Amino acid sequence: MFSIKFAKAEDFETIKKIANECGIKGPLNFLEEIFMVAREDKPFAFISMKVENNNAIISNLAILPSYRDKGFENLMVRAVLNHALDMGLENACVNMPFYKDFFCKLGFIEKGDFQMVKLKEFFRE
Repeated sequence: MFSIKFAKAEDFETIKKIANECGIKGPLNFLEEIFMVAREDKPFAFISMKVENNNAIISNLAILPSYRDKGFENLMVRAVLNHALDMGLENACVNMPFYKDFFCKLGFIEKGDFQMVKLKEFFRE
């Protein structure tokens, strides 16, 4: 069964392993970012977000290769953006070249190197 949950301290080693398998080279900051983990019988993906100037910044999205292109990316993004909206944030942005086309298809607008979306418009509120 598929579910998304907020990561806990015991999930961080698994998150690091997923990040490594997906080729994420940058540091993961567990003190500044909010992580959500997808799992069926075991975690296979995570998404992270940090908050800057009333904006949600999607900082990582990693899904193990065998789970990609099955709709999990979309669900993970929607979950983290819904959380950002619940926090009262106005906008979300991302700068992940690997996922650039994916985010544009979701409705993000290109702004230089970033893709941005107004959260209320994203959820049509």
